[in-house]
Amino acid sequence: MKTQSMRRVWTLAAAVALAAGSHSAFAGPTTFGTLSNFDAVNDTGAPCNGFEIELDGVTPGQIVYTFGGTYNRYGDPVISDTGTGGTYVRYVSKYVAGSWATSTPFATTPITTGGHQFWSGGDPNYPAGVPGDHFGIALNGNPTNTIYRWLVGDSSSPGNLVAIGSTVKIPAPVWTVQPNPNPVLPPAVQAVAPAPPKEDPNKLFGDAIWVKVFYMESAAKAELDQLLVGRAVPDASEVETEWQLLQAGKGVGFEDEDSGPKDLGAASESVTRRYEYYKYIGSYDVDGEALDEVAVQAPDPNPTVGDFIGGQNAALNLAAFDIPIAGIPEPGSLALLGLGALSLVRYRRRGR
Repeated sequence: MKTQSMRRVWTLAAAVALAAGSHSAFAGPTTFGTLSNFDAVNDTGAPCNGFEIELDGVTPGQIVYTFGGTYNRYGDPVISDTGTGGTYVRYVSKYVAGSWATSTPFATTPITTGGHQFWSGGDPNYPAGVPGDHFGIALNGNPTNTIYRWLVGDSSSPGNLVAIGSTVKIPAPVWTVQPNPNPVLPPAVQAVAPAPPKEDPNKLFGDAIWVKVFYMESAAKAELDQLLVGRAVPDASEVETEWQLLQAGKGVGFEDEDSGPKDLGAASESVTRRYEYYKYIGSYDVDGEALDEVAVQAPDPNPTVGDFIGGQNAALNLAAFDIPIAGIPEPGSLALLGLGALSLVRYRRRGR
């Protein structure tokens, strides 16, 4: 971030949840602005012609910035209303003379990334030799749910795109800040990461996954690049949740990973959480409910924890939201929510 243009790229690519106000300004309601950034691997088995981000609970007017331009093969995304109180952010190829001008290659072997490689300033082989893309948004709001989907050309309707595969199984946490009754003390911060939603309404349960959470407080602000490149984030010595099974429909204790309101230390300026998601490979009953509620890892002959799905770093700064350069927030003034390494997961078509 040595130049203004690079600072803009990193900022637009950052994932952010931001509390407006300082320690002495938490007497009233707290509002949030959020940014999200991630590398998405195309593991659908087919070239894709776009990517969709669905945000529940926010309107198109709340979208402040998007990652695109010359940095992404699709350029700037198209923003539209879902018609149900949400927003679509769609990165789409141009359709010229009966064919799609741009496509994202698909991965033929398992792949992981650092969360910030699939753009023109990252992997030197981008775009032609990279089976994925980097996407990012910033908005003045706190989505109640976030869904990601790959898009392909609709064979029955030339020039239109439809979803392929299922959603990316990387739940995005929702932040809440509760003011302290004593306005000179820091607030309580709560983060809730929901289980992946049921994609088939006829099923009783959604896909089961494991989550492991690391936690860290700091007297310094969290910096943008600390989360993007995996530096200065919580390590294995700071485990907040050893293992938790997540599955929609399974009931209380399994529907989300809820930190609960946690009072910050008097000197704390930021709180950081790292979420690691893994496949569930334990047993199910006939209705699809996950039966193994204890995490067991290989080399045990009967493991319940499978391959790594992805890592998400999330941090909250208690600084005021500052926009000093042409509407672009400075890294030090942001609270960050970053999607880290994303490995291959198998998708199924989602009913719309």
